[in-house]
Amino acid sequence: MEILKHLFLEDPLSLWIGLALAEIVAFVVWWQSRSRRAAIALAAFPAAAIAVGLLAWAVQTDYERLVRTLDVMARAADTGDAEALIERVSPDYQNGRARREDLAAVVRLGLRHVRATAATPTIQWEDGRAIVRQTYLFRPAPGSRFDAGQPFRDVVWEGVFQPDAEREWRLRSAVAIRPVRVTPEEGVRYLPR
Repeated sequence: MEILKHLFLEDPLSLWIGLALAEIVAFVVWWQSRSRRAAIALAAFPAAAIAVGLLAWAVQTDYERLVRTLDVMARAADTGDAEALIERVSPDYQNGRARREDLAAVVRLGLRHVRATAATPTIQWEDGRAIVRQTYLFRPAPGSRFDAGQPFRDVVWEGVFQPDAEREWRLRSAVAIRPVRVTPEEGVRYLPR
């Protein structure tokens, strides 16, 4: 079932290629035979391609919503937009609003000093949540003379995401797992005040 959801809703390109090849075969058959069946197939394959495209456009899967959230967070880390990144954090981050505010303070302080480019994430689905591992490559922010040093140039973090009531995926917990295991709140000690 997952493969069908992926093919029809998330990445219909392979279906479109198959339908285009079938259209070419139908055209060759119609050209040679001028049969009614070939003419019907000639019209059916483009109609099927349009239907698949409309379906993929109309239905957003959890995977697509999560990827959109990760893209927003990555763009925010790259441009220094702390508020856009914080917006994608769940109100129940680490099971409490106070923990979310702690994280927001860390993000604001961190993005004053660093920017980060995100690598392609790996996503593991588990019991209605997604565990995401992603490498962020850090560099000094414009105007900052802070340099985290070589071991902290690339940090692998693991975040747990769950959907909220509107089915938007939000960060529920986060921890850096390489080069050292540290929560964002603990990581603030590496930043200047």
